[in-house]
Amino acid sequence: MNKRIAAIYEMISPGVGVIDVGTDHGYLPAALAANGYPGRILASDINEGPLRTAKRSAARAGVSDRIEFLLCDGLALCPPEAVDTIVIAGLGGDSIVKILDEAEWCMDSRYRLILQPMTKAEVVRYWLAYNEFEILSESLVEDAGTLYQLLTARFGGHTALTDAELFVGKASLAGDPALYRLALEGFEGRLAKALDGMEGREVRSPRALLYREILEQAKELKEKL
Repeated sequence: MNKRIAAIYEMISPGVGVIDVGTDHGYLPAALAANGYPGRILASDINEGPLRTAKRSAARAGVSDRIEFLLCDGLALCPPEAVDTIVIAGLGGDSIVKILDEAEWCMDSRYRLILQPMTKAEVVRYWLAYNEFEILSESLVEDAGTLYQLLTARFGGHTALTDAELFVGKASLAGDPALYRLALEGFEGRLAKALDGMEGREVRSPRALLYREILEQAKELKEKL
């Protein structure tokens, strides 16, 4: 497993069951089965190719009989009673919220979500806040020069977020202050570059004003570290 998947593995506690949505190579469910996870283990993917690869990973680990493979979009074929942990990792933020939107049964406090968006983490955080999910924890993992944002959430609460925190998360929930600072600096750089690229009337547009406000929020977050 790479560092990203290993970090997700460490977030999973023994329970009724876990589903790895968009399982790709199937490394996570294979590791869970090989290391004695006591509940049901499900792996889903929308494409046959990745699911075949996941089955080969399970076979190499000698745990094919411990994993249920589902060829489906997101959580479409997942029995709600089979799991209490839902992992959606390695997908874009838009795809993650679409999967959750289409599985209303996950809006229940019995389920713990472990989410790792590859893009648009702000869309995921906004969806969680809007749909009454509490963000329980966040962590940042650096792997091969890329920073990955991981978060856990549960229905039945609320996490107040500023616009800047939608993009980088709350400092109080982040695990590693040094990586959080790195994420903030990267976000500041991207926002400043976008502002520098604006010309003419666009410099005074509502979008530019919003960008400047979010940039100030990011700077305040960094000063508080």
